[in-house]
Order: sequence, then C-alpha cells, then structure tokens
Amino acid sequence: MSEENILNKVISFISGGSELEGDDKQMLLRQLAKEIQQNKYAKFYRSRSEEADPSFAQYFYSIYKLVYPARNFFKDPEVMKKIRRILLESHLDKSTLDVIKHLSPEVVQERKKKAGPDFTAELEKDLEALTIGFDGPKLAIADKCYDLMTVFNRFVSWDYYNLLKKFDHDMSDGFTSIPKFSAVKTDTIMADIASFISVLPSFDPEDNWKTVLEVFKYCRGGADLIPMDVWNGLLANLKDLKLSRMLESMVRLASGNPIWEHKNTHHHEEHLSSDWLAEKTGEIRHVISGISNAQKNVQIAALEKAIFGESDTTRLTYYNKDRARILIEKGVGLDPYAYAPALNHIAAFVQDFIKKEMEEMADILLVRGQWTKNSSFNVMSEAYHNINESYPEIIELDESLAEDGSYGTRLRGSLLRVDRDHSQIKYLGNLVNSLNTDALNLIKRMVPSFVVIGKHFKVLMEDSQKKSYELIMNWKELALLSKVPIAQRLGEDYKRVNYLIQLILLQAQMDEEE
Repeated sequence: MSEENILNKVISFISGGSELEGDDKQMLLRQLAKEIQQNKYAKFYRSRSEEADPSFAQYFYSIYKLVYPARNFFKDPEVMKKIRRILLESHLDKSTLDVIKHLSPEVVQERKKKAGPDFTAELEKDLEALTIGFDGPKLAIADKCYDLMTVFNRFVSWDYYNLLKKFDHDMSDGFTSIPKFSAVKTDTIMADIASFISVLPSFDPEDNWKTVLEVFKYCRGGADLIPMDVWNGLLANLKDLKLSRMLESMVRLASGNPIWEHKNTHHHEEHLSSDWLAEKTGEIRHVISGISNAQKNVQIAALEKAIFGESDTTRLTYYNKDRARILIEKGVGLDPYAYAPALNHIAAFVQDFIKKEMEEMADILLVRGQWTKNSSFNVMSEAYHNINESYPEIIELDESLAEDGSYGTRLRGSLLRVDRDHSQIKYLGNLVNSLNTDALNLIKRMVPSFVVIGKHFKVLMEDSQKKSYELIMNWKELALLSKVPIAQRLGEDYKRVNYLIQLILLQAQMDEEE
C-alpha cells in the first residue's frame, strides 16, 4: 500500500472515519521508529528494546534540581495568598486600596460595633466602589501575570520524583546521593510523559516572566527563586524539546497508537482580579446577610410580643419547627418546614383574635352597622369570611402530616428507609417542597384579606371620629355596644392586624403585593 493511501486513512480516522487497519498501523509505527532515530533527542529512546534511556531520566533530573527550591516555596499555602495581595496592591489605585482596607474583616467588625441602622447601606456603597475600582486596564496586566504564576507553579510542582523513581527504585527525594538510572520500558512511563506535556510552560515571547520572577524574589526577601538567565535557558531548552515532538513520538510508540495527540487538559484557572472580587463580595454579603437576619429576628420578636404577648404561638401539631428536626437530621435541607412560623402565627391569630375580637367587631360593624356604600361593606365582609373559610385548610394541612395523613404516611415510610437508601432524601425533599408550596399558597391567599381588614379598621376609626360620618351612619348607636370606646378599639385592632401582616411578610419572605 502506498504512503499516500496510508495518509488518506490517517486523515479519515482523525476526522471520524473507520479505524486504522492492523497492517496500516504497523507500517506507521515502523516509520515512526525510523523517524525517531533521526530526532535530535534520539538518545532518549532505545528502539530495539522499546525502552527509555537513562539519559532521558538524567534530563528530567536536571530539571528537578533547578525547580526543587521553587517546589518547596509553593508548599507553603500562604505563598499564593501573599502573591495575590502583592499583585493586586501594585495594580490598583489608592482609592480602591483604601476601600479594600475599609472592608477588611477586622475593620468591618470594628465598624459594625459603632454602626447605626444604615450600616448595610454603607457596605453596599463600599462594594459598589470596589467593583468600579476593579474595572481598570492595569488589572488585565496583573491577571496575565498571575496566570503565568499558576503555570509556573504547575510546572515546578509536577511529580518529577515519581517519574525518576521508576528509573532508580532506590532514589530518595532530594539530593543526598547521586541516583543510578537504568533503562525502563517506555509503556511504564507514557502516562507520565503525557502528563508532563500538559504542564509545559507557555513559550509566548510576550510572556512577562521577568515580572513573575521579581515578585517571587520579593516574596523571598530578595533571594532569587530561579535566576532569570537560568529560567530563560530552561524555557529555550523545553521549547526545543517540544518542537522536536520527541515526547509525543515516545508515547505513540509505547501506546501502539501512531496518531496519538496530546489533548489539552482544561485546568481550573484562577483569575486574580475577578476571583478576588467575587471572594470579597461574598464575604461582605455574608456580613450584610448576618446583620439583616439579626435585625429581622429582633423585628420578629418585637412583633410577636406586640401581637400575642407571652403566649405560645405554636398551634399546629405537626407543621412546626420541632417536627422538622428529624428531617434536618436526615439531610433534607436546613429549613424543611420553611413556612411553619408564618402559618403558625396565622393559626394563632385566627384563634386568639379572629374567633374572639374580630367576631364581636364583625357583629357590631357588619351586622349592626348602617353602611353608606355597599361596595366597602362587601369588600370587608368578603375578607372576613375568606379568613374564616381558609382556617380549616390550615388545620387540614397540619393533620395531613399525622401518621395516617396523606403526607404523614409517605414521610414516615420514607424516613424508615432513608438510612439504608439515600435516594429517599430526594423523595423526602420533593414531599416537603410540595407541602411548603401548599402552605405558601394558603398564606398568599389569606394575607390580602388581613390587609383589607386592616385598611378598613383604619378608615373606620377615622370615620367614627368625624363630625359628619361618611361610611357608617349609626356610629353613636354602635358605640353603646362596645365597653371600650369604639375609635380606640378600632385603632388597637388596626395596629394588631398591621403587625401581623408585617410579621407574616418577614417570615414568609414576601412583599405585600404578593
């Protein structure tokens, strides 16, 4: 078969055609063996015995000696942190550096101790200034420099010792004795060779290795990590080796694949400026979230006390925080019954207020009151009846979690199996999500009715104090039905309903428009 036909088959194989036939593959491997003998680095490979020569190990040993100080340098986890800081500080303007200092963990904690109610707004403003400061052209230079540093780190940190140990089993890590390398079968090191190709540095003439090494030198207190002339010499030699394709040829022969090509490994690249900014933003967002949660918890506690006093508001038997603990222990999220506090407060409010105070007020206002506008009367009446009609659904949802309830039987069965069948966690999660959706839909349906009643209490309070009544004509008559002055009572009821709305919106993380 002609060389042209073999070439056509190779092209067909690479582009997705049929595999090379046995005879064609063997012919290409024989040609490759001949070509490797003409290679500048032919001494690295013994064709007859298919072995890597000791000189191959000696070459890697010489690299190992050069990069060994750098390997130890990068073993310290604080090194790259220090390098990142130095690079950023040298490429950011003073105003941005001031913002960074202002957002350091220590400074933020001190600011927090003396902060007023607008502290979160101050932090948001600082983050905005920081983001603007990180949008400068100088940082592109810093990013490129840092990319080279990570390439350098990967190259010097490559496992040279593991490769060399295959040539001399008695070799110790370090340079306490001169190794005695022997030839080894190439197929035993082809994975090492392929791995080494993936960590070779860039040979782009635009690469600013001078700055990279100067930063390393600065971090070492003025001592060279690798002298610039030595590094340049190594780069030139590595480039020459790469261009010779000797390493690829050795892998092809060792693997029996004459058309093997190295596939670039997609390393997880760090991006200095964007990664640092994301990290700092996340850190400050965590602080903001903590402050917001603390403020939210204070608000919730104050609203609970204003509405219910010292009463226990856990009125639902199954859909509550205590019952959710077993789900948390089994790994079903951090807050399985997400709407339990809000729904419990609604249930408690219906029991303590709607079934008592509101029922009496409804008799006074809706039954005995002489309304001038049927539309206003109807809106308030519908809201009141909607709350009363929705309450049994809260109880029904709660009881669905009982052992014989629609949710309870499934949850109980799944919880019994979850320790030996982890797929049950997903099933439990789906059940809980469905339950929470039902709870949220109930809350969303009832909150607007509370809003309507609260607004009507306020308007009616104002109307009862006017000289000329507009909404209800017989306020004087209605006032006789209440032991507490009617305007005072309406005002207190308005506050209580309004506090409940605020509490539910906070706990269910809703807006009033929802």
